[in-house]
Amino acid sequence: MSEILAAQMHSRFLWTRYVMFASGIWLMVTPATFAQHSLLVTANDIICGLLIVILSMLALSFKRPWAPWMLCAIGVWLQFAPLIFWAPNAVGYLNDTTTGALLILLSLIIPGTPGGVELKGGEVPPGWSYNPSSWNQRLPIILMAFLAWMSARYMAAYQLGYITEIWDPIFANGTQKVVTSPLSKSFPISDAGMGALVYSLEVLMGFKGSVRRWYTMPWLVFLFGIMVVPAGFVSILLIMLQPLIVGYWCSWCLFTAICMLIMIALTLDEVVAVCQYMASVVHTKQHFWKIFWKGGHYEEGALDERSPPLNVSFVKNVHAMLWGVSFPWHLLISILLGGTLMFAPTYMTVSRYLSPSDYVVGALVATFSFIALAEVLRSVRFFNIILGVFIFIYALVFLNSENSHYIFHIIWSLILIAISIPKGRIKESYGNWDRFIR
Repeated sequence: MSEILAAQMHSRFLWTRYVMFASGIWLMVTPATFAQHSLLVTANDIICGLLIVILSMLALSFKRPWAPWMLCAIGVWLQFAPLIFWAPNAVGYLNDTTTGALLILLSLIIPGTPGGVELKGGEVPPGWSYNPSSWNQRLPIILMAFLAWMSARYMAAYQLGYITEIWDPIFANGTQKVVTSPLSKSFPISDAGMGALVYSLEVLMGFKGSVRRWYTMPWLVFLFGIMVVPAGFVSILLIMLQPLIVGYWCSWCLFTAICMLIMIALTLDEVVAVCQYMASVVHTKQHFWKIFWKGGHYEEGALDERSPPLNVSFVKNVHAMLWGVSFPWHLLISILLGGTLMFAPTYMTVSRYLSPSDYVVGALVATFSFIALAEVLRSVRFFNIILGVFIFIYALVFLNSENSHYIFHIIWSLILIAISIPKGRIKESYGNWDRFIR
């Protein structure tokens, strides 16, 4: 029966195969239509276009579920190829990345997992007060990833030579200094372009799966969480530490970091839901890897009757988008304190011994405070206590007690320690995860 249902689902999306076939033809004729000025880019487009044509026809058969996966892999490669080959003009870069995104969308996002069946069942995780996989929850993450993608593409366009000037609205020529710094040039490819590739994949993955994906596609949510949370955390720190590493601030980099911080705070609850579900799979001694890759069942669960339809009140939808995130006053002040310490060496004459720690600790405090806005990881705020103690001791050792910077850092550290103790109100319920929220 499941094979019949999978075949029926496959037949509903046969049109995607024909669109991919057309995109393959388009990719092959593009070098003849627009001058690519690169033998490698031209050869890559022709070879990839031919493979797309062949695989899209093979994917018409329900018995070849591997074909869409290969088409998706080509789509990812097309996003990456212009960076590897340093595509000499914007047409080649735009054509490859757009075609690549279209392939990913048509091969896996719209049709669903090849050979899979659209599972029905509950939508709200056990003990939860809302569904973290609802569209209300996912749309702001997709929006933030899209904004980060646009910002990164703008910087990549300058690194790749498609534009001759890059505008920085706050720090004059700071962005230009950062994207042309020795650190950026040490990468074999455009680092901004690589960031744009990751953000584009996050946008596409945000659309993948139904509102039940926390148990029908655990692998997807887990992979999405890895791309957003740990990888994003490292990227955010590198961006915020640019004055220490490069010597300049970059407005577009900071904007990207803010988008990523919002994404992390909004993504964590769905990752926790998946971890809870997979823990229950282990507890009930089910086949872990089979369910991880192919999904499980949750027939007895409750349907999501709380999330408002997307076509109703804008205010109600915004409220639903923020379920799982709250804004206690002490965390907002912690974010402000982190930002203040980050910019202190720029606008104050801080001791050369203290300025490196200000950049690092300020970035960490702002990042941990922002992540702690997510109720499922509210306890992350305790790291700020450790950082506050560090700055307190560091100021005592390296600053003169009569210096105004000494007073600033001492007061800053004491305030941070004090406001990092309270938990703040937790508005939602998270099943058995509630006991871990401290």
